[in-house]
Amino acid sequence: MNSTIQGQLFLEVLQSFGEARLAVTGTSMLSAIWPGDILDVQRRSPAQIAPGEVVLFAREGRFFAHRVLEKVCRRERTLLVTRGDRLQDPDPLVSGEELLGRVTAVTRGGRRLEPQLTPWDRAASWVLSRSELLTRMVVRWAAVCNGLSAVMGPFLFVPRRNIRSGE
Repeated sequence: MNSTIQGQLFLEVLQSFGEARLAVTGTSMLSAIWPGDILDVQRRSPAQIAPGEVVLFAREGRFFAHRVLEKVCRRERTLLVTRGDRLQDPDPLVSGEELLGRVTAVTRGGRRLEPQLTPWDRAASWVLSRSELLTRMVVRWAAVCNGLSAVMGPFLFVPRRNIRSGE
């Protein structure tokens, strides 16, 4: 199934049921969220979002899961200032129309985690934001250590086996 159809299916499930799951393919949220992680997303409005939470938004046909830095009120609209943990610059303001929801959990290796930014994650993200080469090396190393294989491009990983059960 191509990514356009997968994206449309994800949006339909999220709109119909208020929650959906999505696999991560990018590295902008390292080290809190890794390629191959599965995000649990619940539909939310900007008013229901708080700084520090990770949100999912759609822009130019792509999905972005980034952390909210602050909320801004302009012309009676609430906009979100977001940024990937590994990125140096914030995204353009996220509108309510672009916002899909809040990331409520991250599933990695069979474990459910909260999408929080620990002091370790903050330090690692800062280091990785300074070097794309180091980021690629760390992602590749993690993939090998976790029994994952690259299937498309330098950052898209899918599990070869269930890490928890060893299947």
